[in-house]
Amino acid sequence: VKNYCIAYSEMDTARIADEIDSSDARMARLERTVEQLTEALRLQQNQQPPPPPVQPEQNVNEDIIALTQKFSKMKPLSFQGGLEPLKAEAWGLETEKLFEVFPCSEAHKVLQATFTVQEEARRWWMLVSDTDNVMTWAQFKGAFFEKYFPQCGRDCKVTEFEQLKQRTKSVAEYESKFIELASYAPHMVDTDYKKARKLEGGLNVEILDRINVLKLLKYVDVLDRATIVESNIDALKQTETP
Repeated sequence: VKNYCIAYSEMDTARIADEIDSSDARMARLERTVEQLTEALRLQQNQQPPPPPVQPEQNVNEDIIALTQKFSKMKPLSFQGGLEPLKAEAWGLETEKLFEVFPCSEAHKVLQATFTVQEEARRWWMLVSDTDNVMTWAQFKGAFFEKYFPQCGRDCKVTEFEQLKQRTKSVAEYESKFIELASYAPHMVDTDYKKARKLEGGLNVEILDRINVLKLLKYVDVLDRATIVESNIDALKQTETP
């Protein structure tokens, strides 16, 4: 029995030693695996290209100056302010036309436009501008026309269009005034038929009598026929003159 116990004890000790050796081996393998992964990660990082250098920030003031110089070469209208709604409207239309061929951001449109306002209009802009909030071009136009072409002035233009007659004007002069005022009352000429009837209705009687019987439906046909009739009337008057 004693010999058996000694043999068993020796076997137990050997088993424990084997387990310790096995555990040490696993730890060694784990450490090697971690080292290999670390080395692979380091190599991968070394193989990646370096990040691109940070580009220096452009000088915003220089960009604006260059843009303004280009805009100035297009000879934009200037506006001094005052109670001159027609000049205010002409300035707005001309500036809009320039922006059709001079593309820029909304903020830059306002900058370029306000560069052309002078005297009283410049003082108004300095009063209403807000450096903390960038105004869009649409917002600027709204504020500008509210100041220099208020609604009461536009209402007067609508009334003028409603009462427009040819009278002493030539057909070409009448049509030019017609186009100018029609923009204030788009609801009255929102179809070609309504536009034709409105133009025809304002013609002088001697011309109107000769074309309304034709029942022309298109605006361009009414204008063309009125011009021809006017020319014929003028020629007839010249032949009748002794």
